[in-house]
Amino acid sequence: MHDEHFERLLSLIDIEREAERAENERKLEKMPVQAREALGKTVTRLVISREDYGVGGHVLWVLSRPSHGEEYSPFQALNQGDLVSLSFQDPSISKVRGTLYDVDQYEITIALDGIPPAEEPPKGKCQLDVLGSEATYKRMKKAIVSVQQAQKKEVAHLREIFMGAEPAEFGPSPQPSPEKGEGEIGPSPCSGEGGRRPGEGSSAFFNSKLNLFQRDAVAKALAAKEVALIHGPPGTGKTTVLVEIVRQAVAKGARVLASAPSNIAVDNMLEKMLDAGLKVVRMGHPARILDSLRHATLSALVAEHVDQKYIEELDVQRAHLGRQLQRGHDRGMGWDERHSMQKEINRLWREARDMEFAIGKQILATMDVVLATHGGIAKTIGKKPFDLLIMDEASQATEPLSWIPITQAKKVVFAGDALQLPPTIYSEEAKKRGLGITLFERLQKIVPEEVQTLLRIQYRMHETIMGFSSQQFYDGALQADESVRAHTIEELPGIQPSTVTCKPLMFVDTVGAGYEETWNDLLESRENEGEAKLALYLYQQLREAGLPAKSIALITPYVAQVRLLKQMAGNEDGIEIGSIDGYQGREKEAIILSLVRSNDRGEVGFLGDTRRMNVGMTRARRLLIVLGDSSTLSRHPFYLKFIEYADKNDAHHSAWEWINS
Repeated sequence: MHDEHFERLLSLIDIEREAERAENERKLEKMPVQAREALGKTVTRLVISREDYGVGGHVLWVLSRPSHGEEYSPFQALNQGDLVSLSFQDPSISKVRGTLYDVDQYEITIALDGIPPAEEPPKGKCQLDVLGSEATYKRMKKAIVSVQQAQKKEVAHLREIFMGAEPAEFGPSPQPSPEKGEGEIGPSPCSGEGGRRPGEGSSAFFNSKLNLFQRDAVAKALAAKEVALIHGPPGTGKTTVLVEIVRQAVAKGARVLASAPSNIAVDNMLEKMLDAGLKVVRMGHPARILDSLRHATLSALVAEHVDQKYIEELDVQRAHLGRQLQRGHDRGMGWDERHSMQKEINRLWREARDMEFAIGKQILATMDVVLATHGGIAKTIGKKPFDLLIMDEASQATEPLSWIPITQAKKVVFAGDALQLPPTIYSEEAKKRGLGITLFERLQKIVPEEVQTLLRIQYRMHETIMGFSSQQFYDGALQADESVRAHTIEELPGIQPSTVTCKPLMFVDTVGAGYEETWNDLLESRENEGEAKLALYLYQQLREAGLPAKSIALITPYVAQVRLLKQMAGNEDGIEIGSIDGYQGREKEAIILSLVRSNDRGEVGFLGDTRRMNVGMTRARRLLIVLGDSSTLSRHPFYLKFIEYADKNDAHHSAWEWINS
């Protein structure tokens, strides 16, 4: 049974890889350059302005494009951390690969992979293309084969439990649990006496503000011998719980690996662990990590090491030889001499990198917690498996991706929410054959309730904003904490009461307004110009009421609508516009959500995946404004219930209230 399962996963990885490759080829190679630029996958007419050095000595090229009166930035679709390729008009210059290090309105910075192609950056114009990467697919296959063939290692034991062949073991549960009692949790694996710090003869909580459900999750995770699951609905403080579990484990001498499928999720854990005073190191390219956290990267810590001065001397020697080689080439230096010099250049490069690698291993060995993305773990970290693996956003990782970090751990705590966004999968065939079922979802049905916890108190949303999600997805189990239960926009300083600030929830119904959706052939997505104009008008109403731009976001499920909103907003200072998929884990005081769909067929398309709406409708703290056409949306039962919920809460408004104003 095991072999059949893992062999199927291996075949699905191949199918998914081919599907992603085909999609990239279709969008990039078969489209004219103008179309690729419109998609944000290509930028032409770039010039290298200057060369610099980043964290860890990475060579940086700063590129810009001379303005030709364009209204919008050519880099608006690019993101920090994208893998890119640079090609030059001069055919004698080979392509250069790198990672987007920084993205500004009219300037981008690229961290190069490896040695620059020449001593000086190439002259002339070049073209940037966003690339896909097969490295993660190779790592997934390697992990699956390792798990499949494991015999006596810890991973073999985890494999048997995760396949349902062996039971998950756990110690005594905390009593009373939040469901059965009030006040402090009684004696348990994580509740000590006398207020002593964890690790000092008791198991008191580091974070005294944890609610009962959060404490129960910590207790169960610590009592579990091999695996625990934490279900974290929106705003319930899932990451706060994970940090407490890590602090408890570290206090007992454990080495911890913390991982997630995305860089932003890892950075979120990193930020909270740094605040908690833990000794942490973040693996991964600094360009893919938030600026404010780059000091905690392995590259930055290596750069601060006492031996870094010698490494810099090696690099200076290499650069000097490189200049000599270039001059020698110009004056006809012999092949033997050139070959010898190039060999020495390569030796100096390798010695410097080997020293950096050795320093990195030393640093990793001294840290309490190592953080990385699942796909960013290229090889074994350390000589022994980690005592504990924390996997955040576990519901957003496919099963093969999840196995990459699991191969390096003795015990795993999963945290996620299967009722929010699923993993991105390119192949419908692979999804239907099982790739769409995450390991987190499988384990829900396999491991006992004694090692699973649902967090129920949320600290983000007004209870009216929370209510619909709680009813539809969590059987009404969510509770709004007293601190947020009734908070509104009008309670914020400097807010002038208006028609858009007086309620926590508004459904602005565009029925009859003539706001028809259209299909964008270039982006293969839908947009709605009328709805976009109304969304921006409501944004301006909030700004005029005194709400800062940083407190508002406009989000939508459709990439074409994102692009249209950005174009229509122009150079509006501070405005934030994005997709729902890019907003999971984030929040704003006010959210304007544009649903786009408006047609006489009642088609809602991929809005039918209501997990996406669970994310979209739970990003707002004090005000959620949803724009949509009730005649189209009401044909789907989920949206019909939302409209009924808006009616019940006196939140159903007509777009004509603002169209005529």
